[in-house]
Amino acid sequence: MPLDGVATAATTSSPLLTVALVLAGLGAGLVAGLALAALARRRTTPYLLVALAVLAVLGRAVVGGLSLQGLLDPDVHHLAEHLLDVVMIALVVAAVLLARRTGRSA
Repeated sequence: MPLDGVATAATTSSPLLTVALVLAGLGAGLVAGLALAALARRRTTPYLLVALAVLAVLGRAVVGGLSLQGLLDPDVHHLAEHLLDVVMIALVVAAVLLARRTGRSA
């Protein structure tokens, strides 16, 4: 039984979905590269947290691609994407709070 209680069919490969996932992966990869470059330059915890959040976005594209290829069960795909959402939001909130706290003491 799926985690959300809704029966799902196996993912069918549509060209539009494939293009969307490829573009999402390329865009997230580019932004992740920029985030990692900024982290290498700044070397602060908020930059690390933002870089990890962007990598979580890239992880979502990877999870989608694996699911599209039939390498991930739909339940695992669903759970992984929700977990990555939680991780991403937690990292961004932590980065903002840490940056605000650091900014006040400076």
